[in-house]
Amino acid sequence: MFVLCTEAAEKLFDLVDSFAESAKRKAAVWPLLIILLILCPEITHTISKDTVEDSKANKKLFLDNLRKALAGQGGSKQLMESAAIACVKLCKASTYINWEDHSTIFLLVQSIVMDLKALLFNPAKPFWRGTGSQNADVELMVDCFVSCFRINPHNNQHFKVCLASSSPSTFHFVLVNSLHRIIINSHLDWWPKIDEVYCYSGELRFMFSDTLNRVIQGTGTHAPLRMTPSLTFIGKKTTSLKFKEKATEQDTRSYKCLLLALVKLIHADPKLMLHNPVKQASEIQSSTAELITGLVQLVSLNTTTQLSQEAMEALLVLHQPETIELWNPDAPIETFWDIRTGLS
Repeated sequence: MFVLCTEAAEKLFDLVDSFAESAKRKAAVWPLLIILLILCPEITHTISKDTVEDSKANKKLFLDNLRKALAGQGGSKQLMESAAIACVKLCKASTYINWEDHSTIFLLVQSIVMDLKALLFNPAKPFWRGTGSQNADVELMVDCFVSCFRINPHNNQHFKVCLASSSPSTFHFVLVNSLHRIIINSHLDWWPKIDEVYCYSGELRFMFSDTLNRVIQGTGTHAPLRMTPSLTFIGKKTTSLKFKEKATEQDTRSYKCLLLALVKLIHADPKLMLHNPVKQASEIQSSTAELITGLVQLVSLNTTTQLSQEAMEALLVLHQPETIELWNPDAPIETFWDIRTGLS
């Protein structure tokens, strides 16, 4: 059955490839071609060699052109964007194969992943395919982020880029939603778990506090905003975490989307925000108190029901007995009563 599937995939590859003569047509079919090639593991292995037979030459040429376009050498923005989509599909597919199988697909991934991350996670030149593409662009970046984490959780330069306060807010949103997906979708044994990034809990708490402050300041000057699935983020880089001028309605909307994502992240895995391995007991208690106080503020924020509801769910999870012990492992009961008293 698998042999028949491989033969059909190769025939369809040849048919579609012969149709793609112009740059516009290539851009339209490259994401499909990479999927068809993934379905042909023996051919993928064959074309990884220096010389190949004539019947396989078009597959090798396709991969060569894909790499060039991804690196910006394809002569067309359309081809570069299509190459990004195709390579994210390649990376995502590779995560469903156990590395112990030594599949050639891993060699393909290694040959493109650095250029792919450089294209998608460049704060100086954010990836953007034009008006109306932002939701799709964000989803593409999330797929790439999650796939790269599953391929190698320790190669985290893109993580640091997304975490940087100077990066566009879109990058922050991609980071938080990627972490949420890693937490809730971790079905395969060889996929790394979220505890690989617990070391960044301090930066994530800081992002939560900063975003909360921005939303509270923004809602003080704007009418209530309804959360919508459509994402409208700030494209420019911010040079400081402090407000230098009054936030616009677009700013406030983007920060609300990010804040909602952060609260969902706390709800999904409170340990991620409570991890404090090297801090003193007093610092741990202070950071926990700040986190809980922020969520309590959101519960009473009447500008968005969705944020308030999610904040309540996060607070319920934080008040589970096993989670209370993490508020301050050195003195959990005392910390619990101190924080509760402070909220009264």
